Amino acid sequence: MRNLPKTIIGMFSRYYSTIDRLFVILLSIIFLAMMTILFFVYRNFQAEKTKAFQNEAFYSAKIYAELIQSHIVRLKEKIYQVSLAPSIIKLDATGESMMIDLYDFHKEKDFVRAISFVSSDMQTLFSVPWDLAIETDASAQKHLLNVTRDKRPVISNPFTLSEGFKVVALSVPVFRNEEYAGSISMLIDFDALSKAYLGKVQVRGTGKTWMIDSDGNEMLLPGYSEKISSISLLTELRISLLKQMKEEKEGITTYQIMENKKEVVRYLSYTDINLSRSQRWFVCIDASAQEINDALPRFEFLETYCLYPSITFVLMAGFLVIGYILVAKHYACMLQKQLIQAQKMETSAIFVNGIAHDFNNIVQLMKGIPVIIQEGGGRASEKDLKLINDLTDRASKLTVQLTGFYRRTAAHESEIDFNKCIEDTATILQRFFEKKISVKLGLGQNLPSIHASASQIEQLLMNLCINARDAMPEGGTIQIKTELIRKNNADITLKKLHQVDHIILSISDNGAGMSKEVKNQIFEPFFTTKGAKGTGIGLSTVIIIVDNLHGRIFVDSEEGKGTKFTVYIPAEKIQQ
Repeated sequence: MRNLPKTIIGMFSRYYSTIDRLFVILLSIIFLAMMTILFFVYRNFQAEKTKAFQNEAFYSAKIYAELIQSHIVRLKEKIYQVSLAPSIIKLDATGESMMIDLYDFHKEKDFVRAISFVSSDMQTLFSVPWDLAIETDASAQKHLLNVTRDKRPVISNPFTLSEGFKVVALSVPVFRNEEYAGSISMLIDFDALSKAYLGKVQVRGTGKTWMIDSDGNEMLLPGYSEKISSISLLTELRISLLKQMKEEKEGITTYQIMENKKEVVRYLSYTDINLSRSQRWFVCIDASAQEINDALPRFEFLETYCLYPSITFVLMAGFLVIGYILVAKHYACMLQKQLIQAQKMETSAIFVNGIAHDFNNIVQLMKGIPVIIQEGGGRASEKDLKLINDLTDRASKLTVQLTGFYRRTAAHESEIDFNKCIEDTATILQRFFEKKISVKLGLGQNLPSIHASASQIEQLLMNLCINARDAMPEGGTIQIKTELIRKNNADITLKKLHQVDHIILSISDNGAGMSKEVKNQIFEPFFTTKGAKGTGIGLSTVIIIVDNLHGRIFVDSEEGKGTKFTVYIPAEKIQQ
């Protein structure tokens, strides 16, 4: 009996000891399970971050290429117009004065180093400034040989003058009585040009921008050491990448090289600058996989603890899960912003292409006016003056439209006329799309103004319409409709949304349609059915914009029967 208390105490001790062990084992299992989940969450986040970097780099490369190409093509058009002037053809005192004025006008703002006239027998007859003439005997210059042989405008690859700077030559043939009389050339400081535009393109983190020509020669390598880049040291690899670039023109790829006796994976985003049928350059932005990973934010226990001091006594595994998931969500929001920013770059490029196309049409018409006036005896008729006035008005409106677009891109939310926003964007798209694509509008009556960002509405419509266009390679019709639906409407979909009036925007096409499997994935970031030509961020950006508008989007599609996207947007501001 005396030992009974000790026996009972021993039994309870063993019992509690067993419970403690089971508790510790259970806690360990929970901890390991949660850490495994967190590992996969982080790996997924890491993959998305890498893809976001690649896509942002790709659109940076596209914009950089667009800037370089438009600059060079604009100057080529200018030198071509000058080559048609009678005084230039004769190269008299007036012609020389014209070349001097042309040089003075462009030397600072367009990085022009020299303008020269070379005769048909390859002798430099005039140059401004003369000390930067390529040579009195220019027969050794490849671009001049090409323009003499082909009697066509030539854009050279960059080459280095004896003064030490790198230039690109724009050479245009000059004809006297339909016979080749020589060429007029403009030398552009390529280093100054490329670096000026490089500063306007955002390349995040460790990304490096470089350019090569169609022969694989390095043109621009800022940020690299004197060893240039590792890729330039590996001829086989460079040839392989160059072949891929020529075939695909633009895309995203990876390659492996040896750095410091270690194999390094690098991501490469590239696009081409198509200057002529025989002349192409490539803009590339790359970074090592390790550099991108090192730039990723790390989860920190101290940061998590400071954020949630009130849950210190929660189970350790539970504490870790709560902290990590919230931090991961914070960085997911950052990724969403990066996606939208990358898509804005593409939208801007599309818009600029449309405007440039319209400007080119106006310029072509204006170039014909002097001929019409000369045929009329050298005096402009009232009809000619009206044509000039109409063309300048159109050019002025395009300028207003262009500046207005970029103001809206940077603007905050405001009260906007939804129908006008849709109509203006549709007009731009119709100009940009090929003639085989028809854009038809059916705008509802009495739609209220909504509180939103005009640039996001434009971006939403552009992405959906571009998606529709891509589904109709042989041509077709894109139907855009808007309507107002009241909150007391019997629409079943409306009952699932905020109980306010909604504006419905629908975009339908008669293209190839989608399978059920594809339809279930179209809004996933980076999912694309277009191979190297697609980025997979257009529709994922759409879903983000719709969410920002507190709306909903629905897809109705069937293979062979086209696709219809329907967007419900609250007509009233939703309070969170």
